[in-house]
Amino acid sequence: MPKPSRIELLASVVLAIALFGLGGCATTDAGVDEAAFEQNIQYEVTPSAEITQIAYCIKPYKGADRLHMSITVKNKSAETKRFRVNIFLPDGTSAGGLYPRKVKDDVAGVPAGEELTQEFPMLYNQLPSGFTILIKEIG
Repeated sequence: MPKPSRIELLASVVLAIALFGLGGCATTDAGVDEAAFEQNIQYEVTPSAEITQIAYCIKPYKGADRLHMSITVKNKSAETKRFRVNIFLPDGTSAGGLYPRKVKDDVAGVPAGEELTQEFPMLYNQLPSGFTILIKEIG
């Protein structure tokens, strides 16, 4: 059997790319039913806090694509407060942490009226079908 030349090999690669580009890939788009998704979202927030923004996406974390949830919490009280945030997904995966994560010098938490955004990587590799967020005041 004769050995293919580089030109023949390059032509076959270009042809394969063109076929896949025109034909598309075999995928299934399950989609997310927004009404069902909204029913699976629950919040339990202390009166001194307010969730002002939630964002989530899939991006690399420690060598694998993982779900990242970013939550912005506003301190509604007249004093500096520190909060504990927990995120629970329907399959049992959870994440969370303190707002702010570390206390530095004389700053003992989120100042009155200010917001803080933190991102939580989760050991989950797809968009969730819902979630539960709990925010508690510490001390």
